[in-house]
Amino acid sequence: MPAEATTRSVEDLVPSGQLVTFALDGVEFGLDIDRVQEITTRSEITPVPGAPSFVLGVINLRGQIIPVLDSRQRFHLQPAPPSNRTRIIILNLAGEPTGLQVDAVAEVVKLDDFQLRDTPPLVAGIRSEYLAGMVTAGNRLITLIALDRILDSAEFAQREALAKESSRSLEFAHGEVELEGDEEEVDGRGFVTFSLGEESFGIGLAHVEEIVNLPQVTKVPDSPVYVLGVICVRDQVMPLLDLTQILNVKGGGENPKEMVILLSFENARLGIVVDGIQEIIRVREEEILPPPQTLSEPEKQQLEGIVVQSDRMVSLLKVLHILDREDHQKLANLSTSLAVTTQAEQVESHDLPMVVFSLGEESYGLRLQEVREVIMVGQITPVPRAPEFVEGVLNLRGEIMPVLDLRTRFGLQRQARTAQSRILITPIEGVSTGLVVDSVQEVSSVDDRRLEDPPRVTAVGANAYIQKVARTEKGMTFLLDLSNLLNDREGRQLQNFSGRRRSDP
Repeated sequence: MPAEATTRSVEDLVPSGQLVTFALDGVEFGLDIDRVQEITTRSEITPVPGAPSFVLGVINLRGQIIPVLDSRQRFHLQPAPPSNRTRIIILNLAGEPTGLQVDAVAEVVKLDDFQLRDTPPLVAGIRSEYLAGMVTAGNRLITLIALDRILDSAEFAQREALAKESSRSLEFAHGEVELEGDEEEVDGRGFVTFSLGEESFGIGLAHVEEIVNLPQVTKVPDSPVYVLGVICVRDQVMPLLDLTQILNVKGGGENPKEMVILLSFENARLGIVVDGIQEIIRVREEEILPPPQTLSEPEKQQLEGIVVQSDRMVSLLKVLHILDREDHQKLANLSTSLAVTTQAEQVESHDLPMVVFSLGEESYGLRLQEVREVIMVGQITPVPRAPEFVEGVLNLRGEIMPVLDLRTRFGLQRQARTAQSRILITPIEGVSTGLVVDSVQEVSSVDDRRLEDPPRVTAVGANAYIQKVARTEKGMTFLLDLSNLLNDREGRQLQNFSGRRRSDP
């Protein structure tokens, strides 16, 4: 292993503590998950004349042109034809997205042993100059790729030239984004996606009340087998369900579950325990595919449909259809009846669901219905002569939308984006707009009767944008008023930075 790597620790090489593992020639390698932006199937790759031999070409990923490296060529391995397991890992290399084609992607693993082991001169034929060390995960030995040594300075310059020459993404004319005429706001429904075992599922955002860490569970005799017990959240008792048994999920139950999604149906509440929260997505109706024909009729009734993502298939659940109707009464005895109640029977709710995020040391919130999606920070394209408050534009599945940095808006010092940075997609002045925040903390609910007027002065210059303050056991959360985020002139300017990307001729 190179001398400079011997002084580095696993914490330096894998600060997230999680690895995306992939295979080359049957040997397992790993990358820090924070360096991985996306994993996609091998789509059409366009060759580029004059490119280095290890560059396969470029791909168009949702309007963004990305060069793709052949890991076998780069690491001086024997070439092999792509298969149905071949994947392209989109990496952050020197601040730019770059694809790395690999034989197969295995999984995401969490490191328990943080001891770094030296690498031999060759691993599966790969020279040690491209390797950072070896780590163990359980009984597996995983070799870490040294991403910063994949390209040298001259090759980085070649990569940037490739992307520029091949780019057919966003086009600008005299400093303005080329947009089609008036477009209707993107429709679709929001879903929270999560993992159970080896599969991904989604639940309609309209039913999601909160996402919390697993609280203490109290066992209940004679309850259905999929009911782990009851939990108490903000003085409300509700059943906690484990869906892995009902859905017959492969690999379910092998790892301890740590997150709970709280759901509400009319005046009833229940919790489902999941392996991990993935993301919040917005899906158009035409993007929801029917359940596979291989499923039985009862199984089809449990699903709204499926959504195919770049790296996984998400099954959209109908939660109430999953539960055995004969068990509804037992669940009703554990909390509130799951049956649909009449208008007169419904209990007035004062819960205000919020998406809570951080800027510096302060916590802020937006009403859940105001947040269309939460996404990782991807490519933001600067726009010449844009107003100071607009950082650039984002291409989200063909929709062009402006992006605002809330740090700049609130008078905070700008800082480099991290793995925790997120973009909240929310409507402002009728325009879908991205708001860059330091991190998203949770989805939680507060009693709207306990909201207070904001203090005169906060730690940042956000006073004009704060509507109310929620005091919780975790501290204060400032509820933002989106209508005050821009003045009238800025709101009109925002209209010029939205639309749909033109289709290529």
